[in-house]
Amino acid sequence: MSSDSFGPMTVTIGGGFFAGLITGWALKKIIKLAAVVVGLFLGALFYLQSQTIININREKLQSVSEVFLSTIGNSITNTGDISNIIGNMGIPLTGSLSAGFAIGFMKG
Repeated sequence: MSSDSFGPMTVTIGGGFFAGLITGWALKKIIKLAAVVVGLFLGALFYLQSQTIININREKLQSVSEVFLSTIGNSITNTGDISNIIGNMGIPLTGSLSAGFAIGFMKG
């Protein structure tokens, strides 16, 4: 390995790690925010039901949420195109990107 190719490889690894770190951190923040919003919404609905202001059909709510969650599950498991794109980027970039993503997601 010559010293001429060491610089670009270092930039690739460092840039991939930094991009993964930012992406993982941001994704965890978005997930936390979405969980809080959904929790407050459902809490408000059930509070209004306990005060007999509204009436909630729990069976309908459960069936809608099951369809929504199964749609999200199917979209997460069908990652054929994404794996091809990541496979073509190369091992140094992909490895550093995934390591940065894992650390950013844990620290976020």
